[in-house]
Amino acid sequence: MHKIFLLFGALAGLAGSAQGQTIRYGLKAGVSLARLTNYDVTGVRNQVGATAGLMADAALSEKLSLHPELLFSQKGMRVEGSGPGGYTSSLQSRSNYLDLPVLLRLKFGSFFAEAGPQVGYLLTLKSTSTVSSSTMPSLTYTSRNTNGLRRLDLGYVVGVGYQLLERWELGARYNGGILSLFSESNDSGLPRNSVFQFQAGYLFGSK
Repeated sequence: MHKIFLLFGALAGLAGSAQGQTIRYGLKAGVSLARLTNYDVTGVRNQVGATAGLMADAALSEKLSLHPELLFSQKGMRVEGSGPGGYTSSLQSRSNYLDLPVLLRLKFGSFFAEAGPQVGYLLTLKSTSTVSSSTMPSLTYTSRNTNGLRRLDLGYVVGVGYQLLERWELGARYNGGILSLFSESNDSGLPRNSVFQFQAGYLFGSK
């Protein structure tokens, strides 16, 4: 995991030194709506989570910049169901990742579009399932077991945003996994992370 921190610093420094540009660093935070692809189960809902971390922006030209980030990102899924006799069930699975997206930003005045690869590391997982009915009390089971799950995740990011007064920015992006969540399989038809993120950020310094 510490290699992801080192890579973030190296990418930001390399871009700035190569182009002779001052690197702008910043902070960002937001909310995420997560679920899994290839998980066709009735009652699937978005899992609401948080995202926050660091970013850097190094100009490669007037309109193009290299934009690496280091983010704490919550992903996962939520499933709700019901049946006869007042039966209800719910499953909430929340996974915490350390993500390193390495993006290219193309700027159109105050607007920008961004895209690039992302590497993530699974930090923790918490799954909570609850079952109840009119004839029995509610039962809840919680697990933090990560056995069989892939720790290192690869994916991609595409997004758009708007910069305000050179320092503030608002953005929306899609974060998609390309690897199965299960460590023993590379089958693209198995569940993968799928996350929409809405973020606000602040860049220190000036252009």
